[in-house]
Amino acid sequence: MKARAYPVFVLVLSIVVSLKSGAVPAEGTKVMVAGPSPQAVEVGRAVAEEGGNVVDVAVAMGLTLTVTSPYFGALGGGGFALIKMDKEVIALDFREVAPKATSPTFYVERGKDSSITGGAAVGVPGFPAGLWEMHKKYGKLPWGRLFKGPMQLAQQGFRVSGEWHRKTVESEPRFNTGGKKSFFKKDGKPYLPGEVLQQKALGQALNLFRSKNVKGFYSGEVARDIVDTVKRTGGVIELEDLAAYKVRWLKPLETQFKGYQVYLMPPPSSGGVVIKSALNLIEQVQLEKLAPFSVDELHMFGEVLSRSFRGRALLGDPDFHKNPLERLLSEGYLKEMAKSISAKSSSKLDPLSEDAPADSANTTHYSVLDSEGRSVALTVTLNGNYGSAVVSDKFGIALNNEMDDFTTQPNEPNMYGLIQGKGNLVQPGKRPLSSMSPTLVEKDGKVVLSVGSPGGPRIISGVIQVLYRNLVNGLNMDQAIQAPRIHHQFLPHKLFIDTSRFAPETISGLKTKKHEVEESWMGRVYGVRLTDKGVLEAAHDARGEGASGGY
Repeated sequence: MKARAYPVFVLVLSIVVSLKSGAVPAEGTKVMVAGPSPQAVEVGRAVAEEGGNVVDVAVAMGLTLTVTSPYFGALGGGGFALIKMDKEVIALDFREVAPKATSPTFYVERGKDSSITGGAAVGVPGFPAGLWEMHKKYGKLPWGRLFKGPMQLAQQGFRVSGEWHRKTVESEPRFNTGGKKSFFKKDGKPYLPGEVLQQKALGQALNLFRSKNVKGFYSGEVARDIVDTVKRTGGVIELEDLAAYKVRWLKPLETQFKGYQVYLMPPPSSGGVVIKSALNLIEQVQLEKLAPFSVDELHMFGEVLSRSFRGRALLGDPDFHKNPLERLLSEGYLKEMAKSISAKSSSKLDPLSEDAPADSANTTHYSVLDSEGRSVALTVTLNGNYGSAVVSDKFGIALNNEMDDFTTQPNEPNMYGLIQGKGNLVQPGKRPLSSMSPTLVEKDGKVVLSVGSPGGPRIISGVIQVLYRNLVNGLNMDQAIQAPRIHHQFLPHKLFIDTSRFAPETISGLKTKKHEVEESWMGRVYGVRLTDKGVLEAAHDARGEGASGGY
């Protein structure tokens, strides 16, 4: 296919950007994508037009996010992906790991805030290795071609969005000098929405990554820049930590649901275990017999979510911790949970553990799906907004604070007054527990749904409800994503509901069923669906900025 030249920083009509709830997804017949950045979606579409496959598209989009969305998609982050290219679905773990100089008492000696802001909060990044390994295994276009759009955006600049402005200003007090140099004007003032930001230093880092592949990040100039900056801001990452980083190819969790095969992320994601449990309970309580969005249905959904989250605190990195999956996913345990649900009122169960794992909040997701059912669902995070707020001095790479996802203060109560999980203690080389839940749904050997979300534990509840609204209620991709949602994570024993999306009568009805109800935010879901008619539907969540498109 002949290559076409597209100015990647200008949107074209194939992109749909929505700030309001809607019911019409973006549609195509070849390949469609949905994600948080209009520029990333456009770069991905252009790569597909040049003959790139879904992995090429996903890699190019990930590189673009490092330029346009550094508050949650930078090279200094990590995450998970589910990939379907051949006959099998495979899981890729490129989560950050604890540096070799850390230990279970590392943060006890430094204080709580040290795992949130500054160099000590930084785990060894995995995102660059994840992109490289995906392409090495499945990519079609040359590696260097995938950098064309991202490098153009870095060097020539792009117009910052309102979200970019707000998130950057919010982190200003936390930034080191590298952050203030990279993301603010020379006079120290912030870029306003619509103004053009150039990141030439980051463009140089991308060029090294392009020309030297993964070695261009984990060794040489970029690696020295990261190590020097982290050490100068109180951290302990060494060049050896970066050189030793490895991704993990894993077998996904699987489950059957309403005639579909569902593929889920295994630990160190907690999402797959919780989603598999929830789908089982949904079938046991016959949720589909209740009217969608009725008080009775929302009540039962909340009870299902609560019980699905009950065992989440028992999970951890499988290389360091024995996960009790045989118990949590057993027929007997799930039947016990189903029987504990009453249609009349909410009930509170005793916890399996007095642990409450920490989790990532500033995360993002994007999905790619083509007409042949090949797909990538990829979730990436820095954990907090701009992660640790440490930005490398020379190349302007924002670095994660993923170390805060570990149990950083053993035997100390968390924000809910609970002692945190022993299976998630800090250990050198260990990966922290996460709720990131990229999910693929297959029918007749083809992926027909690719979905995921940011939002800590609200990732999980969001993915479950979008799956249900699409596969059971028959909503299209956009309707399923924009629909009002709820969230229950077992602890605290509280039903969170979408702010300003439910009628007062619904809220009072839930309270009548003994729920403690609180209006709150929900995770942003991004998804692509292949319909029975062969049409691809892509949609992004109107709860935040995003884009969906393709052809």
